[in-house]
Amino acid sequence: MASGYAILSIWLIGLFSITGTLIALVAAFINRDSWSYDEPYVWQRKMKE
Repeated sequence: MASGYAILSIWLIGLFSITGTLIALVAAFINRDSWSYDEPYVWQRKMKE
């Protein structure tokens, strides 16, 4: 039974590692994509005086 718990823990660690990596990659993509979209419209806009 102890080997079953070891295998289960290995699977869970792997599953959470893959999920965490995918979430981090998607968050980085969204951050970079929104920065690229906002840059010409917001950051380079001239302020009205």
